[in-house]
Amino acid sequence: MKTCKWTILFCLLLAGPLAAKDYSFEQAYNRALLSSEKLASARQEAEMYRAQRNSARGLYLPQIGVKGSYTSINAPISIDLNDIRAAIQPLYPPGVTLPPFVLDVQDDHFFQAQAYAAWPIYSGGKIAAANAAAGANMDSAQAKVNMLSDNLLVELTNKYFGALLADKMVEVRAQFLQNARQNAKDGADMFRVGTIARVEKMAVDVVLAQAERDYASSLNDAQMAQSLLQSLLSEQDGIKPSSALFVLPADKLPALEELQQTALKKNPALALLDSKTALSQANAKAQRSGFLPSVYLFANRELYTDDLTVLDPDYAYGVGFSWNLFEGGRTYNQTKAANKQTESILSLKEQQTKDILTGLEYYYKKMQNAQQNYQALQKELAFTEEFYKTRRLGFRAGTSTSLEVNMAMTQWLKTQLDSLKAQYDFVTSLAMLLNLSGQTDLFGQYARQAV
Repeated sequence: MKTCKWTILFCLLLAGPLAAKDYSFEQAYNRALLSSEKLASARQEAEMYRAQRNSARGLYLPQIGVKGSYTSINAPISIDLNDIRAAIQPLYPPGVTLPPFVLDVQDDHFFQAQAYAAWPIYSGGKIAAANAAAGANMDSAQAKVNMLSDNLLVELTNKYFGALLADKMVEVRAQFLQNARQNAKDGADMFRVGTIARVEKMAVDVVLAQAERDYASSLNDAQMAQSLLQSLLSEQDGIKPSSALFVLPADKLPALEELQQTALKKNPALALLDSKTALSQANAKAQRSGFLPSVYLFANRELYTDDLTVLDPDYAYGVGFSWNLFEGGRTYNQTKAANKQTESILSLKEQQTKDILTGLEYYYKKMQNAQQNYQALQKELAFTEEFYKTRRLGFRAGTSTSLEVNMAMTQWLKTQLDSLKAQYDFVTSLAMLLNLSGQTDLFGQYARQAV
């Protein structure tokens, strides 16, 4: 019965890892791009503005159509000239009677149908401004899509490698706990035979208690990190990150100046402000067009001539224009408002540019620090592990105290955790640098260089 219980417990412990899905970072990013509702909404908005841009292009083309109507009026329309008939009737010889001078113009029921065409040949800039505004809106929507995609990579980097970091920390804590238990067992055996004093045994027991608390805490941290990653990827099952934390050597790091120059050209936030500037300028141009006339060509052709009146032509064509000469200053003030909006956006872009360049410098220094710390820690890892083994052997031989063993073990733990943290800081800083410079598509390339 006892063996059966242990078998069941072992199976339950294995159930979690076996159910977890392996996800490389690239697979996770593709999953995040597909599952993000915010990004999907931004893509739909971009498609909407693309359709509106195509619609605005149609303003350059003529409008051609057909229209018709059936009309019923209260009475036929006619022209009565019998007064003229009465005036000239005496001029004719006796016996000659003039017919009634009544001209039927329109029956009380009639049908009309015609083909028409209109083509604006000058609009004062209205059509060009409408197309510029539609293009700016499309660029703005695409910049939002790019910004959300870039931000999603940064968020995924934090959560994916955060979950991986938490798992690695659990492994380190578990090894530390195992060592602490062995030291506590050795201390109990040595105290029992009188090799060490009670205080020596208490010292290793305290470390064991702390190790148990820290290990339990690391398990909770790993579970929270796993939940955040599952939520981001919309996964119900557990996720097992298969990509590794990495640190690139200094000669493979991009130059700060290169990142800054690229950011000025490719940063999606700056691209968004550029599109808003173009939209504001198009709005100002559209408002200024109110001061100018509009000229157009037109043509009409009657398709059904049976019900035409004597006054209706079979076809007509010509040139028309319209010019608003006074509208109470509305056009002037709207143009002024549009120009002020452009100035406001340009000022905002200047401040945004400063913030981006400052952010690049900050995360570049952070990435450099992480890279340097990691390189320095690699030299300590082997030493701290060997130092702990030596102190532990000395403790069991009675030549080292429990405090020396605890210090060596704690130093080993700190070096292990600091090494993992340096790798995490490097990866997340690199993601932020690529985000700010508009080059998030290069993240996978840098990750492959570390393999």
